[in-house]
Amino acid sequence: MNNSRATTALSPHFYVSANLLVTAGSIYAVNLFDLHKDYFFLPVLILAVAYALLYFVRQCRNGHNHFYIDQNLSIENLLRRALARYLIWLLVLYGGYQLYLLVPLYVGPAHHSTHQFFETFLYWYLWLGLPYFALTLTFKASRTEDFYDPAVRFIHVGRQILLRTLRGDSLRSVFYVLRKPYNRKVFLNLLMRAYFIPVMVEQITPTAISTLSLLYQQLADHQWLTLFFMLSAMLWLLDIINATVAYTLESRWLENRSRSIDLTLGGWLVCLSVYSPLNEVTGSLFAFAPYVASGRIDDLLIGSVMFFYIVKALEFGILVIHIYSDTSLGPSVANITLKKLQTRGPYALIRHPGTTTKLLLWLVQSAAYRKFWTVKFLFGYFMWGVIYVLRALTEERHLSKFAEYRTYRKKVKYRFIPGLF
Repeated sequence: MNNSRATTALSPHFYVSANLLVTAGSIYAVNLFDLHKDYFFLPVLILAVAYALLYFVRQCRNGHNHFYIDQNLSIENLLRRALARYLIWLLVLYGGYQLYLLVPLYVGPAHHSTHQFFETFLYWYLWLGLPYFALTLTFKASRTEDFYDPAVRFIHVGRQILLRTLRGDSLRSVFYVLRKPYNRKVFLNLLMRAYFIPVMVEQITPTAISTLSLLYQQLADHQWLTLFFMLSAMLWLLDIINATVAYTLESRWLENRSRSIDLTLGGWLVCLSVYSPLNEVTGSLFAFAPYVASGRIDDLLIGSVMFFYIVKALEFGILVIHIYSDTSLGPSVANITLKKLQTRGPYALIRHPGTTTKLLLWLVQSAAYRKFWTVKFLFGYFMWGVIYVLRALTEERHLSKFAEYRTYRKKVKYRFIPGLF
């Protein structure tokens, strides 16, 4: 079997179209059926199912994919393997849920969405987890996935520790298995996901509520500016739902298992410095330029409504490109990890379109205001730009260990600006 096809992402149009349909459909369903905000996770699950179906259709059509349907697996062996994974993941999920309940950082009403997500997920996992693993081992069989599967890693590590303990090895030898790179990468990936789950999940409800309130306002007053804010909120919601799928649900069905993760402290610090709660420290050191965007005409460089509308139109155009770039990664969106490479769409022009469009978006949002042209905010924008460039460079340093990325890097020579940089 050829494993290279397993690293190939779908076309950006598939990912973006699926996201648009699910996001727009979710907003319509919430409005139509007046769903309670505790159902915020439904579009995440619906999008995950859509991705899974797309990948399974490709698997059935493509004989060179490393996933295959195992028709020779006995019922006894299937149940044994499924039960082992079910129990391991039950312990991991319940441990993660307790972590969010006990750690002070995640206690309080602000983290209700995270707790609700885990409670609901655990409830359904108890009933559907075992059938899920049985179906997965049958229809998504893969020796490569077995190697990277955290449940298999836990089983392997536990077995090694038990054997070395019974053999009478020293304590250092017993736990040496934890230092092996392929084990450390799997466990660090779980840690990274535990960090990002609240970051992503807790953005869904407020963004969805904002989108709906702006929708109601637009229906009432038909103002152009309200329409702009509504569409912008919907685009951010689309991006958040996609990222939530990527970070909360690694699965063979989504073909988004992390195959490697950055093991350097510098890579982690640069990555996490722009996300909550560490971005509060970064923001206290370097002023965040978009904060100058007050929306008041008198604060603009040119105090006219027409100039304000031009700035907003330009901002919206860049936002569309940015969300398209991010969403075109599908369920393989991730920091400091290797999943699937996207080599089409914006990624066929430059290697980091998300970084370029985000920095350009911030510049357009803030540069139209007089306050931006002060030392404090100019320096702040420059330093945030440095951080994001460093993120891209540390990501490349990690990914360049793999032949597929080195091939992509030769094909797409420019990082940030086509033909220049």
